[in-house]
Parts: sequence; structure tokens; C-alpha cells
Amino acid sequence: MPPKIQYTKADLLRVAFKLTRAKGLAAVNARAIAKALGCSTQPIFRAFHSMDEIRNEVMRMGMDLYGLNITRSAANADRPYLRTGLAYLTFAAEEPELFKLLFMRDRISDGTIADISDNTLDYVLDLVMANTGMTREKAMQFHRHLWIYTHGLASMIATRFVTLEVSQYEMLLGEQYHAVRLLYGLPPEGD
Repeated sequence: MPPKIQYTKADLLRVAFKLTRAKGLAAVNARAIAKALGCSTQPIFRAFHSMDEIRNEVMRMGMDLYGLNITRSAANADRPYLRTGLAYLTFAAEEPELFKLLFMRDRISDGTIADISDNTLDYVLDLVMANTGMTREKAMQFHRHLWIYTHGLASMIATRFVTLEVSQYEMLLGEQYHAVRLLYGLPPEGD
């Protein structure tokens, strides 16, 4: 009779995700997962073919959490596009290891970690088009200006290069947003 399965794939992934959030993906290995569960490594390799499979699942879980934060932040907000930028900065502050994993890693894949794409881009572009009346192509250019600025700030936050209050995030993003609106010949918001 085969041994009784004590830990499901979901249990193992939950531990791997928790380790990633606390220490980064480099800390996720079979021994660390087994230690956190108080078991041997056997249940891990009964449930998964390899550690790469676990790491890829952790990446998907991280992207799902990020996407949920982005869409929730904009729901019912007065300025939904600005809220998505603030959510990006908040994610970098609250989940620095996930942020670094998702947005601050080498994009040349070595084949071991899947290239998980950010599915929020279409959502964000729709917000820009609704707010500005721009075409999709123009909205992408507009968003790129703000995303580069926002990503730089988020990277500084995730690496603890700067420590800011949420009100400061909002002020900095608001100023940049208004500057880019002027660059594109749009009136200040609310006018």
C-alpha cells in the first residue's frame, strides 16, 4: 500500500509562496519547504516533478496576487488610472520579494523559470483610453512614460533605497501624471 499523502500540492505551494514572500525565490528549495512543514522532501517530489515546477507556480501565484491588487485598487476609485500606479508602488513596499521576482529579474529566460506575463496591461490601457480618449497605440505611449517613472520609483521602494509614505507616492505620481498629460496636450484633469 502506498504511503498516505499528508500534504497536498496546495499545501506545498502555500509554504513555497510564504518562503518566497519572506526571503525571495532563491530561498525556495525542497529542504526549506520540508523544514517548514516538518517532513522529509519525499512529499514534495511525489507532488511535483521538479523544483522548477514549484518555482513556476509560485511566480504565477505572485502575478495573480499582483493582478488582484491592481484591479481592486482601481475599482470604484475617483481616479482609477492613478490608483493602479499607487497599487504598483504599494505592492513594491508591501511585497518587496515578490515585486523583485516579478519585475526586477533578468528577462532572458534560461528555460527554468517560465516567463509569466503581466495580464494587467490591457486593463490599464483601457483606463487610459477611457480617461483620455486616446487610441490604444497613443494610450500605450502615454502609459509607457508614466510606467517608466513609476517602475523606477517602485524599484527604489522595493530595495529600500527610499522610504516614503503613501501620501508621498500619491503626490509624486500625481505630479508626473499631470506633466505627461501636458506633454500630450491634454488639459489638467478635472478641467
